[in-house]
Amino acid sequence: MGNSNQLKLPDRFIIYLENLPEHGMGYQTIDIELFDGRILTDRIVFNSTYLKKLDDEEKIEPNQIKNIKIK
Repeated sequence: MGNSNQLKLPDRFIIYLENLPEHGMGYQTIDIELFDGRILTDRIVFNSTYLKKLDDEEKIEPNQIKNIKIK
């Protein structure tokens, strides 16, 4: 399970990332497109599952993610 500084990605994105290469041991770098039009760049995902939130004030819910793109 993730901690308060991590967000579990929706299953469809986990499946997508599991089939792509890692950038380092156990992590991938992605850009995230949100439904409100914002793009969050250079975000870290651990084990193809948990998004590391870089800013504690950042409020991101799984249902706000429209798409992700691996770097």
